[in-house]
Amino acid sequence: MGERRRANASRGDKKVADGEKQHVGQWGRAWEVDYFSLASVIFLLAFAPLIVYYFVMSCDQYQCALTAPVLDLYSGKAQLSDIWDKTPALTWTAVKIYLAWVSFQVFLYMFLPDILHKFVPGYEGGVQEGARTPAGLINKYQVNGLQAWTITHLLWFANAYHFHWFSPTIVIDNWIPLHKGRTPLLE
Repeated sequence: MGERRRANASRGDKKVADGEKQHVGQWGRAWEVDYFSLASVIFLLAFAPLIVYYFVMSCDQYQCALTAPVLDLYSGKAQLSDIWDKTPALTWTAVKIYLAWVSFQVFLYMFLPDILHKFVPGYEGGVQEGARTPAGLINKYQVNGLQAWTITHLLWFANAYHFHWFSPTIVIDNWIPLHKGRTPLLE
């Protein structure tokens, strides 16, 4: 029984300089969440892809008039299948672009240690400690997001002005297929 109390005390309490213990709090998610917050999070998780698709489709087919698709559907001028069929399909080019970009970002995260924290004042990159786990462990993480962002943009501009590996407008050239929700590649 005494060992259990000591283990719990070492996980949940932290010693302060004057010898008193300060309660650290619960690890993980919030335990008391109001219904509005819960409903908002569920709404965003469920409908965010559809909202993005709606904006992209509105700009592609209705010159960015956000109410026009709804008015067409309401008035009977169009059906959902008509709007969906006019949207360009996902292409292998879009899939390759996306996979290349994600692979490059994974490479930057996994294999490139952060050095920007040594040069940028106030930036706390490098290896940082994470939150305490329920088991009482504190994992270390490589924080190099600013460096990955910087390298990605420097390479983008170097490509645009010097290397010419790919078109600098490759994203906008493939905008609709990159954001399309369906995969006719499998059809």
